[in-house]
Amino acid sequence: MADRSKAEVVLRLFGVNLEQQGRGFYVPLEMLAIARGVYLAHQEDPEKFAGLLDNRPDTFYKRTSHDLARRIATKARIVEGEEELGKAVELDSPETLETLHALFSSLLVEIPGRRSQPSWFGAHIYPFVGELIHYDAVERRVKQIDSKKGAKKRKQASKVAAGINAPSIERYLYRGAGSWAYKVLRIDPDPVRKEATRQGMCDLVEDSGTPLGNLAKALSAHDFDYDEAPVEGSDAGIELHEDLSPWPDLLREGTRNIVTRTATVPRAKRTESLMHWVPYCLARHQLHLARTKLRATNRESILLDFGNEATPLRRESQKNLAGFRNDIVKAINVQAQVMIDEIEEEGDEEKKRRYGRFTKEGGTAVASPRAFFSETLAAVGALNATAGRRHFTMKPPMLEALVSATVAQDAEMEFDKFCTLLYEKYGLVMEDKVAAASPLAYEVDPSVLDHNGKAFREKLAAIGLLTQYSDATSMVRGEPR
Repeated sequence: MADRSKAEVVLRLFGVNLEQQGRGFYVPLEMLAIARGVYLAHQEDPEKFAGLLDNRPDTFYKRTSHDLARRIATKARIVEGEEELGKAVELDSPETLETLHALFSSLLVEIPGRRSQPSWFGAHIYPFVGELIHYDAVERRVKQIDSKKGAKKRKQASKVAAGINAPSIERYLYRGAGSWAYKVLRIDPDPVRKEATRQGMCDLVEDSGTPLGNLAKALSAHDFDYDEAPVEGSDAGIELHEDLSPWPDLLREGTRNIVTRTATVPRAKRTESLMHWVPYCLARHQLHLARTKLRATNRESILLDFGNEATPLRRESQKNLAGFRNDIVKAINVQAQVMIDEIEEEGDEEKKRRYGRFTKEGGTAVASPRAFFSETLAAVGALNATAGRRHFTMKPPMLEALVSATVAQDAEMEFDKFCTLLYEKYGLVMEDKVAAASPLAYEVDPSVLDHNGKAFREKLAAIGLLTQYSDATSMVRGEPR
């Protein structure tokens, strides 16, 4: 009941249930799994099932578990009784199994801060090609054969003795944030931008026909659990709050810029940028909604530290982060009180008591939504670390995603203009000229900001996104040369 009450408060405040369990890369993994599933359903029956980003609230998609590939990657026990499976993919050969393990273990998504290797259902394959994209799954004990299951599933279930743990497709780490992102793109009011995004996304989720894709497809044909027919999902309960936050539209604009670089940027690099951009936008959206709930009058400015040593700028950035985490907690407190006031006349004391847990600052009741914000930023490289003394920064993959999302394809932008644009669009501050327009101008010495700006310029140049034409002219490009 407590978990349900928290979900109700968080859903009202942020429009989607944001929990620590679904942080970071799980957001784009879920979004791409939905997109891939829509593509598969549409390929199966174009007349019956809608295409990618079709503007229908009820979306049909097919889910692939990739449970076999993930079990091989983590050296989990292959389900007993799968004689035909072992023969089909030659898993009885140690050499073949080791080769497949080496390949798929190298394709697993790295989750920062994870202290040990997870079970197979906690390991997700990086979606470098469409055939690698998969949905969530868990491990459940098979007690009996469901007569309502299709023939293929009955045949698979019959191979498993009662009580054996077996893969089952269902939500575990995908908590709905990916559905939020897919809905943002699906209801884009700009038809030209939406069509460009649709085509670019289709290029990422469709069958690649590559050797890796063919291998992944061959293994998925032997998964223990899979959808024989498309399932129906709905994002009707998700609110975007576009009237309160600019981030849904910033997500659309950045995604279009990222996925449409089909002629100049490899598929893997576009996928990597999307994997970083989507969760970053949602974390910033969460922060913006929290500050709006608190009626914050000053615009949120984020101080990015690109230096290699502790400075007053770094201390201010650390204070910056701590303040934003507190804003999220306080916003949840306020939202819970609003919901208590709404039911005052009903006299539902039990519900008021449950909501009352979330009106108090701090504590475990609000830890998970707050952790979604900071751990998502840490996962994508927008913080320096997952724990300890943390500050805002941008590691190379996140920085590449930011530039790709901001600078249009085949375009260049003068460095100072680029820094100004980052502040105007995203509230990012990293050098003295931009800081002069921000409340942070009075917190950090201009000389320190100037040094930080030079470090930012050097980082862009090191990853091939900045070209120095002269001492006075530096140009930022949307993709490395």
